[in-house]
Amino acid sequence: MAFRLSGFGDEISDDLEVQLRVLSDLGVDALEPRRVRLPGSEVKNIVELSDTDLNRMRRMLDDYGIACSQIGSPVGKAPLGSDVSVQCQQLEGAIRAATALDTQFIRVFGFQAVSGMPQVNERPAAREAFRRIVDHAASIDSGITLSLENEHDLYDDSPEACAEFLETGGASVSMCFDPGNFVRAGVRPFDEAWPILGSATRMLHIKDCLSDGHRWVPAGLGDGQLVDVLDAADSEVVAYLSIEPHLANQVDDPDREALWRSAHDALVRVLESL
Repeated sequence: MAFRLSGFGDEISDDLEVQLRVLSDLGVDALEPRRVRLPGSEVKNIVELSDTDLNRMRRMLDDYGIACSQIGSPVGKAPLGSDVSVQCQQLEGAIRAATALDTQFIRVFGFQAVSGMPQVNERPAAREAFRRIVDHAASIDSGITLSLENEHDLYDDSPEACAEFLETGGASVSMCFDPGNFVRAGVRPFDEAWPILGSATRMLHIKDCLSDGHRWVPAGLGDGQLVDVLDAADSEVVAYLSIEPHLANQVDDPDREALWRSAHDALVRVLESL
């Protein structure tokens, strides 16, 4: 069985119509929505969309034959000690979006340090805040799976930290494995992270990075060990490979669509090499 592909459409364009056109043109199966601009509207985060907006969005996805892989929410990407109720409100918006767009997965994070980099001795407090989010999700919809993305400057910055967060969340939390973010954290993704987290991984973000200078590069051109990770991953267990290249972040006046197409082509070359 081949991997199903998804992607962050807001790295193509703010306009949902353009996002879907490009995904469809490339044969990408699904969208991971994060920020969208519906026709005649302004750019909004996916958790801010009204029920009316979400119904419009669902019809647009259906028109293009594109599914929703997971909700690219910002939940948990907030300073530790901030009001968790705000995160819970965002989570409620994400659950509304997941229901309307027919996905069980919602991306979440492990909280930021108030200042400086996260410290190990602060991690229990971050895990407790995370547990409150998990419990809130379960109280609304027990069918939701929270998808923990590793991030270099959050409390889930290492394989060991991610394993602790997964243990805290239990069966309703799975791993959203991001090789590029592990490179940014000084972790070798396949050698050091995959043995610990591979069995819990249901989403793979396709993002590659150079360890020297932390520059984002197309898949297979960095130190993300993507060939090894994808060769080890089981396409019947990993729901989607979601393209999140970040290439436009480091270019003045970027052609976002062209850069995203190049990122897609790079992933295809990696998959063909397996």
